[in-house]
Amino acid sequence: MAAVGVVAPSVLEGCAKDAAPTSGAAPRSGTIAVQALDNRFEAKEITITAGSTVTWSNDGVNVHDVVPAEGSDFGAKPIDFKPGATYSTTFATPGTYGYYCSLHGSATKGMTGTVVVVAP
Repeated sequence: MAAVGVVAPSVLEGCAKDAAPTSGAAPRSGTIAVQALDNRFEAKEITITAGSTVTWSNDGVNVHDVVPAEGSDFGAKPIDFKPGATYSTTFATPGTYGYYCSLHGSATKGMTGTVVVVAP
């Protein structure tokens, strides 16, 4: 039985931009947390190794969603991402995956974030 407020994880393969990391941070592996707060994601950009899972948690008071900036390989709809809910996906393929909250931004501004996936 699935937990309330948890969207089943998916595994991403392909559909990513070039995998060059954009920050100097060492890549993280395992399960990495990203908070959806009111009008921002915290951390805005993360660098992870392929095979790692990102778990977004809605820790704000508003409904949010997680929409890929390109493609449709991952994401959480507003009905599934109410305050207190979580959503997880595993990134299998190196690349740069932009995402945003369509309720509080667009693919290029507002509530946006980036997952940079590098080879292990």
